[in-house]
Amino acid sequence: MKFSSFTVLLVILLVTIVACHHKADISTAPPVPPPPGPEFKCSHDTIYFQNTVFPIILTGCAKSGCHDAATHKGGHTLDSYAGIYKLVVPFNPQSSKLYTVLYSGDGERMPPGTPFTADQKSVIYYWIKQGAYNNRCDSAGCDSTNVTYTLSISPIIQSWCLGCHSGAAPSHGLSLETYADVVACANSNRLMGAIRKETGYSAMPVGGTLSPCEIALFQKWINLGKPQK
Repeated sequence: MKFSSFTVLLVILLVTIVACHHKADISTAPPVPPPPGPEFKCSHDTIYFQNTVFPIILTGCAKSGCHDAATHKGGHTLDSYAGIYKLVVPFNPQSSKLYTVLYSGDGERMPPGTPFTADQKSVIYYWIKQGAYNNRCDSAGCDSTNVTYTLSISPIIQSWCLGCHSGAAPSHGLSLETYADVVACANSNRLMGAIRKETGYSAMPVGGTLSPCEIALFQKWINLGKPQK
C-alpha cells in the first residue's frame, strides 16, 4: 500500500505531538498557583483578626512597658500581625504561646494586670483554631441606619482605644472613657485627624486601622450633632 507524502507528514506530526505530551515533566516543581480569590467572606462563624483579635491584643498587650515596639518585653512586639503570628501555631491553640500564656501560673500569666475575659480568650482560641489568618470583615459593626454614641461609637472605642486611653495616666494625656471625653476629642478635630491618620495628628489606633465604614460612622455621628443614645 502506498501513502501520499501529505499522509506520511501528518502521521509524523501526530506522533511527535503525542510523544512530547508524554515526556512533559511536572514532578520537579509545583504548578504556579492561580490568582488569589476572595478568601474570606463575612461569616458569623469566622473569627476575624482585624476586627476582634487585633484590638484585644493591642489594648491588652502592646502597651508601653509591655509588648510595644519601644519595650518589646521578652523580645516580643505585638503591635502587628507579623509579631503576633510568631507566637502562634496555626490550627493548634494548645501549642500556641499566644494562647497558653493566658493561663500560665507563677506570675507568668499575660496580661499581668488585667487578665483577659473568658470571651476574649475564646476569641483568641478560635482564631488560632481556624488558622490564625490575617483576615478582616469590613461590614462588621457598620450599621449606619441609627448612628449614636451608645450604639455605634462606644463599641469601637472600647475595642480599639480604652486599653491606652483610660485610667489615671492615659496615653498622650487623652482619656476616652466617657461620652463627654469623646465629644471633647471630636470637637478639637483630634478624633477624626487621628483615625484618618492625617498629618499633624498621632495616628490611631496604634498599629491598626479602622475600616472605611467605621471611619464613616464617626464622621456621620459628628455630622448628626454627636447624639448619645
